[in-house]
Formats: sequence, structure tokens, C-alpha cells
Amino acid sequence: MAAKQRNKRSKQQQDKNGTNSPSATQTSADKDGKHAKANPKVLTPNLLQNPFFLTGVVTVVISVMAILLYLNMSWKPSRMVVVTKVHDESNPDKQREYKRSLDTIDRRSNLSLEEYRELYDGKWPVLITDALPTMRAMNWTKKFFMEKYGNEIITIRATEDGLVGIKDTLAMPLGLFLSHLHEGQPKLWTYLMDELFLLQKPELQDDLDDILYLQDDFFQLFPREIRPWNSMLLWGTKFSRSHLHIDPYNWTGTNAVFSGLKKWKLFPPGQDYLLHVKKGSNSGFPLNCFKYSSDIDAFNPDLKRFPRFAKAKAIEFDQHPGELLLIPTGWFHQAYNDEETMAVSSQVMNINNYKIVLEEIFKAGNLKKKSLPANFDTLSPESQVKTVMRLLPKHILEKGRELTADALRQIDGVRNKPGNKQPG
Repeated sequence: MAAKQRNKRSKQQQDKNGTNSPSATQTSADKDGKHAKANPKVLTPNLLQNPFFLTGVVTVVISVMAILLYLNMSWKPSRMVVVTKVHDESNPDKQREYKRSLDTIDRRSNLSLEEYRELYDGKWPVLITDALPTMRAMNWTKKFFMEKYGNEIITIRATEDGLVGIKDTLAMPLGLFLSHLHEGQPKLWTYLMDELFLLQKPELQDDLDDILYLQDDFFQLFPREIRPWNSMLLWGTKFSRSHLHIDPYNWTGTNAVFSGLKKWKLFPPGQDYLLHVKKGSNSGFPLNCFKYSSDIDAFNPDLKRFPRFAKAKAIEFDQHPGELLLIPTGWFHQAYNDEETMAVSSQVMNINNYKIVLEEIFKAGNLKKKSLPANFDTLSPESQVKTVMRLLPKHILEKGRELTADALRQIDGVRNKPGNKQPG
């Protein structure tokens, strides 16, 4: 009995001193490394050493990478939606919005003049698919031109190393050019680009019918001496192409394909910085204006030389025979002939772009704005154009007359050279 009481008092004393408490036991174990099972931190499993955990992590990482790769491959850098605001004529206080995508060109048929002016003219490019099929020019062939105009002199551009190796404009008989038309190579090609050939052939101009969307043309108000040459004949070997550029005077450009296949890249306005645009050179037109172009070949860009071009956005599409392309002001563009291709380009100045064209005339120094009458802005568009033409200095008209005459003399000189006459 006495022994039991002594053991009880000893146990109470130990509890009082904390020698048998869990914390005391754990502290002792931490000090001497004993009783490791009492330490909860040691009991926690190491996840990095668990093969099932590692397998799960690897599976999740691979799945995420696969999803990101799919999204990256599906994303198109050129995808961009542009919103065009158009005034509603039925309610002048409101505007209608049209969303356009750079994924493709609008191909239209049975397009009314009113809808063209509202949606496209001066705003957005469009391919008209039913404007050319009834034209007699659709029957033009290489054989026809060879037999009837083989001795006529035309102007071409030739290259030995793509656009970077392009030579100055050359003059030669049309028959000689056509006999080598099939010889185009990726970096060795020729491109007939003649602004005067069709103008000297009224019978060929008759094969080009008037087009509904181009009937209102303020360029016809220009004196003949300085009126831009219209109806440029374009005929290229496979692989031939134009420069990346905006048309002179920033006019609305047209391109009608009669045979072959033409590829296009059209760049919406506001990307001059990305396109490395060169400014300041002269057009050489009878009424001078500045040229806006780039050394970039958009179909084979050198991104080391032109790194910003990688961010440029464009519409890319093919143009087939019988289709008419209308390119609004402000759009840089480049054409590429994917096979032997014949086309005719022209231009128009109308109510939707006349102010831009006049501004280009002012910028080139042809006329100072202070020469305009005080009521100029209140005049009708047609009257504004007539006023500017009337105020142009006489020496500009003389210069325009001389440039045209000189170009024709050069053609005659080449035509009369010995050896330039083609058989047949």
C-alpha cells in the first residue's frame, strides 16, 4: 500500500515537471534523433519521389503544350477585322457600320452603282466578276498581237535577280517580247508595262467597253497635255511582278485581267512604317506628283532587311480572267503573275477621292494653295477640279506636252532602228 502511494506521488511529480508530456518527449527525440516516428514532418511523404505524382505532372504539361501548339497553328497573323462607317443617306444623323475581314477579297456580281459607291468606292477593294466577260478584249491572244502588232515598239522591265536586280525600262518590238514570253524564271523575268501602246491604237481601245463604276472621271477635266495616261497594257512572264506601291496621285486604281492568273497583296492604309515606305521621288508624269513605294517584295520578303514588315496586315487573293479589281486610295499593293498574264490597268478620280488627288498635286508644287479663290471650298467637286486646272501655270502645260512628245519620239526611234522589224 505504501509502495503504491510512493509510485503515485512520483508520477504526479513527473507530470508537474513535464518530464512525461508529449512535448517533452518530442523535444527529447528532436535532440538525440530518437523516436523519429513521433515527428509529423518526417512522416509526410516526399511528392517528388512519388512516381505516380511525377507521371501526373508530365501528363498535364504535355496536354497544355499540345493545346498551346494547336492554338498557335490555328491563329492567322493576317486576321484583322476592320469596321467601316458609312453615312445613312435616309438619316444623315446616323451611320451604318460594316465589318470587313482581311481573310479574303469581296467578289461581287450584279453590284449596283449605288451599292458600290456606298460600300467600296474610296473605302474597300472589291473584285467585280461580271464586268469584263462581254468585252471583245477577252478574245485578245498572243497570236493576235504577234500577227497584227509584232513590229510595234513596247516598253518592258526586265530583271536578272528578282526586284533587286531590275533594269531600267527597255524598248523593243512586241513580237520579240512575245517570242520569249514563256521563259520566265523565279529571278529572271520580263514585264511589259506600256502606258502609250493602247492610246495609239483606237481599234484596241474600242475593245475595252466603258465600265459602270468608272464613268464619273474627273481626270477628263484635265487639259490633254497633263492628263494621266490611261489604259496601261500589262503583260508579264510567269514570276513577274510589280513593286509594292500606291498608285500616282493616290487615285482609285483598276486592273482587268484578260488571260492568265494574277496574285495580289493589298495593305490597308496606316501601315507605312511597317512597309518601310520610300517617299519623295517624282512620278515622271506630265503633271508631276510624288511616288510612294517600298523596296520590299511582299511575295518574297527579306525580313532581316525589313523586320517591321512581319507585322504588316494584308488581303491576299487570286484574280482570274474576266475579273476587274478596284483598289481604293491609300492602299499599298503588289501584283504577282503566277503564269503568263495579260491585263489592262487604269484609274479614276471622282467625288470620293478628288480631294486626295488635288492634295497630291499641291504637295508636288504644281500650284500653291494660296492661289485658290476664297470661295474654293464652297464650290462643287467638279468646279474645284476645273478651278485648279485653270490656275496651273502655263509652263507646266508646256512641260507635259514635251514629255509626251519625247516619249513618242523615243518609241519611233526604236521602231526605225535596223533589225527591229519583225517578220510577218
